[in-house]
Amino acid sequence: MKKLILLATIALSFAVQAGSLEIGKEYIKNKNYEQAEKYLLKAIQEENKKEKKGDAYNHLGIVYLIQSKYDKAEQMFLKAIQNGDKESYKYLGVMYDAQKKYDKAEQMFLKVIQNGDVKAYYNLGAIYLLQEKYDKAEQTFLKIIQNGDVKGYPYLGLIYYTQKKYDKAEQMFLKAIQNGDTEAYYNLGILYFHQNKYDKAEQMFLKAAQNGDVKAYYNLGAIYYNQNRYSDAKKYFKIAAEKGHQEAAAYYNKLIKEGY
Repeated sequence: MKKLILLATIALSFAVQAGSLEIGKEYIKNKNYEQAEKYLLKAIQEENKKEKKGDAYNHLGIVYLIQSKYDKAEQMFLKAIQNGDKESYKYLGVMYDAQKKYDKAEQMFLKVIQNGDVKAYYNLGAIYLLQEKYDKAEQTFLKIIQNGDVKGYPYLGLIYYTQKKYDKAEQMFLKAIQNGDTEAYYNLGILYFHQNKYDKAEQMFLKAAQNGDVKAYYNLGAIYYNQNRYSDAKKYFKIAAEKGHQEAAAYYNKLIKEGY
């Protein structure tokens, strides 16, 4: 019993020493947003250092953002920025994106990039894609690749595919595969399928299926079904169905009823 009391005393001592800002952050981690708000508001009142106050405003903004209280979140993030917190630009960008305020989101992500966080190029590119600003999206993902990040290739592939620039899309998906992106097999399979290159599509979906892509099993079934190769179609519909693909299950049952 004495040991338990001692541990409780130590824990209480830590809580007292931690300060309102640190306690508020811990409550965020534990998803206790009511208590997090309480301690972060307290921290804003207590903190004299501009940097700490900015951090408190930023985390209070996060609390409101998580709860979709966008007006309050915006106020806190702007206060945080006034107190020198650069991280708040990113959260404002995410919030404006969620609200489909793409012009404001763009401004925030450009600020994040200016502050040295090149990962925000992904956010920026995604905003351009959502608005079908393909030229800007292309430039953004090319910039990502120029910065040495090969994860930009599949996004370029998607842009070119959407624009029906199939040769360029193929090049980008192949580049992605060369750089270890196994998901690009599936995208390449879709590209070939829509060009009626069924042999190539089959090869890509087989590769994707080997990597565990359930959709690839279904698409293999669809290719074989359209080619009247019902036994092969049944095989892959069954695998996809066993992995939870409902449409595959429907086709599998249909083939069973038809005697295949």
